[in-house]
Amino acid sequence: MPISNLARYERIAPLYDLLDLPFERRRYRQLRPLLFSGLKGRLLDAGIGTGRNCEFYPSDAIVSGLDTSPAMLARAHVRCPTLAAGGRLFQMDVTALSFPTGSFDAAVATFLFCVLPNEQHVPGLRELARVLTVCVEFWPPAESHRSGRHVPSEQGRLEPPQQFPGSSRRMARHRSSERSHSEL
Repeated sequence: MPISNLARYERIAPLYDLLDLPFERRRYRQLRPLLFSGLKGRLLDAGIGTGRNCEFYPSDAIVSGLDTSPAMLARAHVRCPTLAAGGRLFQMDVTALSFPTGSFDAAVATFLFCVLPNEQHVPGLRELARVLTVCVEFWPPAESHRSGRHVPSEQGRLEPPQQFPGSSRRMARHRSSERSHSEL
């Protein structure tokens, strides 16, 4: 029987940062500041993992983080003391968020959709759209493939604007800072 994502991350949490270190140094560390550039207000870090994004959060933003794995959240608790002290680290599944509609101004899911099973992508995106005030931006629309190559993901094939059934919010694929949200 295949191991669940939750069981996998519970098991590897103590070693996760070490296992991921070569990728972090060569690629991810340069991308993280770009993900938060220009974001402000109430931010959601969906799939916060061990908290590697914390040092890149905008200083004036109010950030909340979520992950399904208590062991990963324990690591984020240490790395993100401001979120931990503010009670803004949550054990939660992105496909069933307990936040009220319109709770956040922006969301970042750094590598969450790379590890979610394909059948959870659309439900996860619907939930993120529901808790946002305006829209979701996909950037970049790619996921890691087992071969090590990056391949377009299912959400990367969505053409903007894409409205999901059951959601009044639209999903945009690219950053839209030059366009108003009404154009999406």
